[in-house]
Amino acid sequence: MSHYAQAFAALLVTSHAVAFSARVQSTARRRVAVFSSATVPVFTSDLDAEGLNADAGVAIKPSPGKGFGAFATRSFEKEEIVGDYVGEKLTLREKDARYLGREQNWRDKIWLASRRARGVTASGTYIFQVDDDLFVDAEDPVHANWCRYINHHNGPNMRVKSLAYAFGGEPRVWFVATRDISPGEELSFDYGDEYWVETDTHVVDQ
Repeated sequence: MSHYAQAFAALLVTSHAVAFSARVQSTARRRVAVFSSATVPVFTSDLDAEGLNADAGVAIKPSPGKGFGAFATRSFEKEEIVGDYVGEKLTLREKDARYLGREQNWRDKIWLASRRARGVTASGTYIFQVDDDLFVDAEDPVHANWCRYINHHNGPNMRVKSLAYAFGGEPRVWFVATRDISPGEELSFDYGDEYWVETDTHVVDQ
């Protein structure tokens, strides 16, 4: 059975789909059911079972009060590119339909049903706006990489940059170190006032 056929079947047995600013698009928070039979991976595919990506120099570990966080396992120099934010590409219409429930079509409903069937949330808190009609959504770990675990901080050690059309015509979102970063530090950037208003503590792994 194809991916779409499976998703459509999941839709049929589901009564309904549940229905960053530093350029991050913050959307309404939702309570989403997570099935006990969820098949969503614990980590993205570029991480090993312990949450380590040796090539990238990062490890994903619990970050107090934030769930998981991304921690440096090597030194990064100021202005060094630390990583690229990867995810699904969405238009403004798709973002509004899938996360705000506006004018959904059958493709949007299948997309939501597929996420729900796999235990993937649909909170809208991993969406990065690249252009007026272009967003990168890293909420689904299947389509994302380790950068989805980067947390907010008011005094971050990275800044984010983006291009709507980079090499190959694809959008690119990437993080650059604003200072030298030491092993054990949590990697962070400023999500912006519209996304986060609380004061955070910058975590250093001991």
